[in-house]
Amino acid sequence: MANIKKIGLVVVTAGAVVAAFTFAQAKAKIEAAAPGVGMAAPNYFLPDQDGQMHTLASDKGKTLLLAFYPADFTGGCTLEAHSLTSAYKDLKALGVTVYGVSVQDPKSHKSFCSREGIPYTLLADTEKKMAAAYGVLIPGVGIANRVTYLIGADGRVAYIDTNVNGHLTTCGEDWVAWVKAHPATHASAPPALASFHADASGPATLGKAAPTFTLPDTTSGKPVSLGTLSAAKKATVLMFVSTRCPVSNAYNLRMAALAKKYTALGVAFAGIDANTTEPTTEIADFVKQQHFLFPILKDADDQVADAYAAHVTPETFVVDKQGVLVYHGRIDNDMDPANVRTHELSAALDAVLAGKAVARPEAKAFGCSIKRGE
Repeated sequence: MANIKKIGLVVVTAGAVVAAFTFAQAKAKIEAAAPGVGMAAPNYFLPDQDGQMHTLASDKGKTLLLAFYPADFTGGCTLEAHSLTSAYKDLKALGVTVYGVSVQDPKSHKSFCSREGIPYTLLADTEKKMAAAYGVLIPGVGIANRVTYLIGADGRVAYIDTNVNGHLTTCGEDWVAWVKAHPATHASAPPALASFHADASGPATLGKAAPTFTLPDTTSGKPVSLGTLSAAKKATVLMFVSTRCPVSNAYNLRMAALAKKYTALGVAFAGIDANTTEPTTEIADFVKQQHFLFPILKDADDQVADAYAAHVTPETFVVDKQGVLVYHGRIDNDMDPANVRTHELSAALDAVLAGKAVARPEAKAFGCSIKRGE
């Protein structure tokens, strides 16, 4: 989402200046309790403005937008409500259920909806349990901080916007743009967004056009396509990787070194994590720890892994500048650098860069199996 950034927490008030806690204290306490991206969404059991009860269980399979806000009728909260109201029809058409959540009671919510023409549901978190569970309850103040969670159809946190105050008047349309760019969060993605996943023409075949795809970058959240990666490049290397597989991890330094060497020669690199057991936040931390200079993309529903018939980590693919798959297999012959005798991936890249056919276009990959969803 262009305007949604993970900046610091902003403490807001319900008509009065809050000074009980410093910025750093409140930020540390709230972030410690907050569920991260990829984690299961905390449960809730709350009434709306009409007294109807809502639970995470009853909302199973839905894409949820949980907009926590400080208080009804306040200036910032009204601006946010107007923006979400303007985008409500588009969000609904995308299959998103919108909930506003604050600690006021149903009566207050009903009045707020009536006065401001709010069409979406407001949940009354009067006991402050939901705000606490989502890590947005401001310590010592007792109101929710302005933070929005997007919960995917799988019941896991797909995105967290901690800077709603930075785009109050456009937050609704910004969410529409984000959801359109990330249809994997939907229970059923609109047909126009099908290109987010690998083409249905897979599996990949050596000597044929490589399946195209668009996946989110695990560190920036931005969509990255095969076309974007390969634009003006002499070749593109796709590496299916894992944060937990010891075989894949044994290749971290070699992958980084290969990327450094061949990127300078006009080759693009990208890692793809298709393991359902490895959440996006874990992968993003992994990228930073390894100091990778290439993106690692999240294949949350294994669409790309299936299209490429990838089964283990690490497993690599080379696509030439015409978009043709010219190599599939391992990086080299042994996870122990001391035992390496053949360098299949390097040999394939050297051939492509020299304008020659790859002498060994396929070399059986080995490693940990990709943990696919059921």
